[in-house]
Amino acid sequence: MNRKIAICLVLLSLFAITAFAQNANLHTVATNGWANNSVNTVIFRKNALTSYKDIQYIAYYDDEQFVVLGKRKIKTQKWELLRTKYKGDASDAHKSISIMVDGAGILHLAWGQHNNKLNYAKAIKAGSLEMGEKLGMIGEKENKVSYPEFYKLANGDVLFFYRDGGSGNGNLMINRYQTKTQKWIRVQDNLIDGEGKR
Repeated sequence: MNRKIAICLVLLSLFAITAFAQNANLHTVATNGWANNSVNTVIFRKNALTSYKDIQYIAYYDDEQFVVLGKRKIKTQKWELLRTKYKGDASDAHKSISIMVDGAGILHLAWGQHNNKLNYAKAIKAGSLEMGEKLGMIGEKENKVSYPEFYKLANGDVLFFYRDGGSGNGNLMINRYQTKTQKWIRVQDNLIDGEGKR
C-alpha cells in the first residue's frame, strides 16, 4: 500500500512540474553563422546578447568571418541584421565578440582579440548598428589584448575588462567609458598582475 502511495505522489509531482513548465520560443536569427569552431559560443564570451530599454542586440561572426550585428524589439521576432566591415580571425576560438550599450544608447563592440592590437568601435549614433572607425581607448597597453568584456554600470557608464599581455604574464586591465564625456579613462592597470610567471 505504501508503495502505491509513493508511486502516486511521484506521478503527481511530475504532472505538477509539467503543468508549470514554460514552452521555449526558439527563433532562428541567421543561417550563415561561423560554425567551424566555438568562437560564437565560447564559455568565456561576455555579452553576445545585450538589451537596452526595449531593444535587444546580438553579435556573431558569419561564415566569412565578418562581424554581424543585429537588433530587435524585445517582444518581436524580426531581427534587423547588419554585416559590418570588420573581420575577425574566427578560426581562433579565443577571438570572441563582446558588445554593450551605454546609458546614451550607443552600441560598443570589441572583437578578434588574442594577444593583438585592440579592435574596438562604437556605433555612429544611439540605436544604430552602423559602426564608426576603429578606435583606441586610452592609447597605452592596447597592443596585446585578449578576452574583452564589457559591463554596464548603473549610471550608464561602461567598464571594459581585458588581459594585456600573454598567457602567464598578462595583467587584468579595466577602462571606463564615461557616457557624459564620451571618453575612456583607465581605472586599473594591473588588478591581477601576471608577474611573468605561470
